[in-house]
Amino acid sequence: MEYKKLNNGIEMPMIGLGVYNISERKTQRVVEDAISVGYRSIDTAAMYYNERGVGDGVRACGLPRGEVFVTTKICEPCHTREQTLRTVEHSMRELRLDYVDLMLLHWPVGNPVVMWQTLEELYQEGWFRAIGVSNFYPNTFPQIVNDANVVPVVNQCEAHVLYQQRKMLEYLKPYGVALEAWSPLAEGKHGIFKNTTLSVIGEHYGKTAAQVALKFLIQNGIIIIPKTTHKERMKENIDLFDFTLSDDDLSQIRLLDTGRNVTGWPSDALRYDV
Repeated sequence: MEYKKLNNGIEMPMIGLGVYNISERKTQRVVEDAISVGYRSIDTAAMYYNERGVGDGVRACGLPRGEVFVTTKICEPCHTREQTLRTVEHSMRELRLDYVDLMLLHWPVGNPVVMWQTLEELYQEGWFRAIGVSNFYPNTFPQIVNDANVVPVVNQCEAHVLYQQRKMLEYLKPYGVALEAWSPLAEGKHGIFKNTTLSVIGEHYGKTAAQVALKFLIQNGIIIIPKTTHKERMKENIDLFDFTLSDDDLSQIRLLDTGRNVTGWPSDALRYDV
């Protein structure tokens, strides 16, 4: 596993397991499977309604708590410190963990400034090892950083070979904020798993198109959280560290960028191109 040092000094695995749209009933098993094959990072959110399963899986996996990096997100449109605190407390009760490694604001809704100030306070008290944002673009991101006492460590956005977010990477660089990709395989849309460019490059390394697509993001410094419930696919998605894409490979893959999101999330009301 490779790790990325975040701007507060802690290290985050470059690959984690996303558990969006996995039922509460299945989540513990999926988390345990992922950890058993080498994952050390799990990404959930309040709106996924499976935080309890994530916490159960982390406790049952047999590893010390400090060896598994847990991310969750609050998405309730809070307008006061009290509302934000209640939302955070709900996630902590569901996870039943002593702390969360990374707490994110899921969307720029409610009063992001008040919500961020509350997260800063709880971060200083040790509830979280790091705090960040998700789906914040240049017309909302400054609300967080302009008067922040703690700069976000990551901004989690849709990113994949079809929507490479190169402008976002440049935008975040002066702040020292890492880009984390949700849907790093574009939800399997637009034939990404059979894409000719990715498949031909993959043949050279004995890798699949999906592995090439994920490796491209990692080589661009982007943290990834591919989602799957299948153990064999988990193994495939994490088997990325025995090859390196050449400059020519990277150049070919850059040509796949459409400059537009393909998943339909976030909505037009929340998505802002950079």
